[in-house]
Amino acid sequence: MAVEIRLSEKLTEEERRALFLWGEDIFGAEDLQYRWRPKDLHFVTEDDGRPVSHVGLVKHAVSVAGRAVRVGGVGGVVTVPEAQGRGHAQRGMRHAAEFMRHEWGVEFGLLFCRDPLVPFYERLGWQLVGEPVEVEQEDGPVVCTLNVMVLPCDGRAWPAGPVSLNSFPW
Repeated sequence: MAVEIRLSEKLTEEERRALFLWGEDIFGAEDLQYRWRPKDLHFVTEDDGRPVSHVGLVKHAVSVAGRAVRVGGVGGVVTVPEAQGRGHAQRGMRHAAEFMRHEWGVEFGLLFCRDPLVPFYERLGWQLVGEPVEVEQEDGPVVCTLNVMVLPCDGRAWPAGPVSLNSFPW
């Protein structure tokens, strides 16, 4: 069994279908009716040449108490059902974190997630943001109803204060 994680600027249609179209509302967020930002880069885990897991990234600056903070946004984290429980998402997240630190030099990773996923991300070093986070939507900014988590990439603590994403969530 050959498992490989590769970085890609764009998913093929076959990869997109395999990774995201295997079930209804796979992220459990359709009811929010958010508009999501496309990812800039994709870490795709392949098992014997088949795409089985994905971690998407965006490079962005958010505003915290009026200060620009450079973040690597993580989104679209998913593993197909038949490959779940084998550590694919965990390895993909670690690859993404190393890339954000060393290639992008961001201050923090930032992601959005539902309650059941908080413990998974906490085990990987991510921390909940205690302040409300405002995200852009078609009709203007709204306070995000998902959990927002950050990963310190350069040893600093997440700054206190109101957070404005200045973007659609990812």
